[in-house]
Amino acid sequence: MTTRLLGAMLYVTGAALAQQQRELGKGVNFYSIEKEVALGNQLAAQFRRDTRSVESAGAQAYLNGIGQRLAAQMGGPAFTYQFALVADDPGALHEVAAFPGGFLFVPSSLILSVKDEDELAGMVARAIAHVASRDGTRQATRAQLENMASIPLVFAGGWTGYAVRESQSQAIPLGMLQGLRTSELDADRLAARTMEALGYDPAALARYIERVQPPDTAQPRAGAALPQRSQRVEAIRAVIASLPAQTYGPHEGLEKVQEEVRRLTARTPKAPPTLAK
Repeated sequence: MTTRLLGAMLYVTGAALAQQQRELGKGVNFYSIEKEVALGNQLAAQFRRDTRSVESAGAQAYLNGIGQRLAAQMGGPAFTYQFALVADDPGALHEVAAFPGGFLFVPSSLILSVKDEDELAGMVARAIAHVASRDGTRQATRAQLENMASIPLVFAGGWTGYAVRESQSQAIPLGMLQGLRTSELDADRLAARTMEALGYDPAALARYIERVQPPDTAQPRAGAALPQRSQRVEAIRAVIASLPAQTYGPHEGLEKVQEEVRRLTARTPKAPPTLAK
């Protein structure tokens, strides 16, 4: 593909994305909804083989209730969202692993590290935002336009490693890195708006990011794929400033779920996680 043709195609892509930004999940995409679901199912199956399941009917129902309410409020393509609770290294920083088509895996470390249900809802919401926006397959489409061999199709919130790793970013064109950074910030913004609509405090998402994400580096590397902590918090606070002021009440159930997850993760055998629809 010639440089002139590639430039023209990317220009058209950028213009089309800008025009359709207001409708969630729309934009230039080589993947049909059916193909996207099939791809996500395949990737999720591979993820399940390498992940330990946390089998708790109560915790699963609690998580599924939060996830389904958030997905319904957010809108976008009519994916059948499925949520699984999985065990992971409690010493690592983890977020929800979100695959195209609506397959999401919530790690036990996230449930145990949040201070309240609002923080948990915020992290689940931003993972759903990536799926609803079809970020994975839209990035894959752009990768094909740029003749790249591959691009990560799972979004798990930046700094934890399931998303674009810093070591991978060296091989990704600057334009795509900018798109990935934008998708991360857009997911934070969409999550904050969705939280507010369901009675969750969007400031909880900013609190979690400030408490858990590593501090900003003094001189971020030019090829860094992901926004720094201050950029994410600023994006969320800008959304909060645009929303009507209101008081958010407490939510019940997290402490009981945390106790159950803490007990089970100490002895959970390796098994495929059950996805709840």
